[in-house]
Amino acid sequence: MGKANGVFGRLTNIWTDNGLSLHIKISLYEALVLSTLLYGAETWSMSVSNTKKLEAAHHRWQRKILKIILKDMITNKTVRETTGQDTLKSVIRERRLRCRTYVFRMDSNRIAQQAMDWIPSDFKKKRGRFRVSWTSTVKKDLDLLGLTWEEALDLKKDAWIGETVLPDVLLQREEGLSKFSK
Repeated sequence: MGKANGVFGRLTNIWTDNGLSLHIKISLYEALVLSTLLYGAETWSMSVSNTKKLEAAHHRWQRKILKIILKDMITNKTVRETTGQDTLKSVIRERRLRCRTYVFRMDSNRIAQQAMDWIPSDFKKKRGRFRVSWTSTVKKDLDLLGLTWEEALDLKKDAWIGETVLPDVLLQREEGLSKFSK
């Protein structure tokens, strides 16, 4: 997050320039800041505290682009609607599911595919809570969409036609679920 913050800080002249349109500023924000921030995000195992830190930075930067201060009492949802941005949580989830579908497509003899189902033979659970793993994060993403790991595998077999169809199907399903959760 430090590198992305540095990139954002170096572009202060652009964010404060009144001659540039919001569209250009958001395009630069996505291309320079978000790409730096989310580099490799598809492989991150996300804890709640990490998600909150990323969302806070994302909203802070958007507010700075829009020249909104906290005293204005404008909600994050309104800021996201104004900038046309989605939450980082959903952006990272989409990237993670795209990465998982890429691994789903691989032959079973490929190392990445084997690593997904590998369990150490002499594994002994340590005391305390398990650390958040990438696989558990993906399973949590699938649970939010109402899918199990096996259903996602079956969906992969039905939905793959040479493109990344699985995330699109999952995101459509998520949008349908979000309509009912409001």
